[in-house]
Amino acid sequence: AYEKGTGRKLAIKVQHRGLRETSRGDILALQTMVRALEYLFPDEFCYGWIMDEIAPQLPKELDFHNEAKNSERAAEHIREAGINCIVPAVHWEATSDRVLTMDFEEGFRSTDTESIEKEGMNEHDVAKLISSVFNAQAFCSGFVHCDPHEANVLLRKGSDGKPQIVLVDHGLYKQIDDDFRLSYARLWRALMMADIPQIKDACASLGIGKMYPLLAAMLTSRPFDEIVERSRTGALEAGSGGGGGSVAGSSGDKEMIRGYAQKFIVDILQLLDAVPRQMLLSFKMNDCLRHIDYSLGSPSNTLVTAGTFAAKAVYDAERQQGRDKSRVKRIRDWLSYKKLMLRISAYEWLCWLRRRRG
Repeated sequence: AYEKGTGRKLAIKVQHRGLRETSRGDILALQTMVRALEYLFPDEFCYGWIMDEIAPQLPKELDFHNEAKNSERAAEHIREAGINCIVPAVHWEATSDRVLTMDFEEGFRSTDTESIEKEGMNEHDVAKLISSVFNAQAFCSGFVHCDPHEANVLLRKGSDGKPQIVLVDHGLYKQIDDDFRLSYARLWRALMMADIPQIKDACASLGIGKMYPLLAAMLTSRPFDEIVERSRTGALEAGSGGGGGSVAGSSGDKEMIRGYAQKFIVDILQLLDAVPRQMLLSFKMNDCLRHIDYSLGSPSNTLVTAGTFAAKAVYDAERQQGRDKSRVKRIRDWLSYKKLMLRISAYEWLCWLRRRRG
């Protein structure tokens, strides 16, 4: 559609008549079935929490006023983070709870490798940019887009010639509280650094005790043995090969992960029942991002990208909380953070050299 007078191209999202009313019945039917299964099989079926988490979110997705507010809030956070990502502007005068009108922003799917090559984009830069957007949300703002599949993450070349993201579909967001956000950030920082004592402590703060190796493996899609290996070598990636690739990229990796999932399915379900409910939509976000990364050939170390934003979130929080600390302690915290950032920069520079050498 085009705006009268200006000729500006618009994107208009219209909700099917009766969809909201029908969805209420669908949710009620599912809730009734889940409760019945829990009552009939109390020992075997204990997954009602999944419905408890999903049911409140579905009506929000069907409220386009809510989606418009989400998009503006997300756009503000992305601007503050300084990431090259566009959120289509909302036209409030033509928006209601069933109609959403926005600027039309050009872009192609983030997994369209042919278009990426045609535009002369670097897949490593694309993968890192996509990971940066969502990790900045998860660790810095705490306002998280929980449906970042490939059709919602569009790409185009920006005015500076670099990849630019167009982020759409803002119906499903999760606002995580600061206590969880910082515990989650400490966990990812520890995962990046392969600091096993800190991994244990962060998992304990999330209510996960002895199952911390399984949670670490689920979040990184790698066996915990690799974290143990990196804790001995001090490396930011397992082994010595690769070009700074993702923590899980090859077809062999996928088969290994599938095998682990089948082997530990019971433990995984128990863990999902134990983790904070705020983490469940984060798992979905991670899975969507992992699919995009696989489709791009896993050209970057997304663990390091996540760990970088996590470390920043932890440092910023400790700096705010540490105003009463001594000057010496504040200087030590600053030096520790800068040392970690320098280590990451050196790692990324070495990865760049590897890619240049082919």
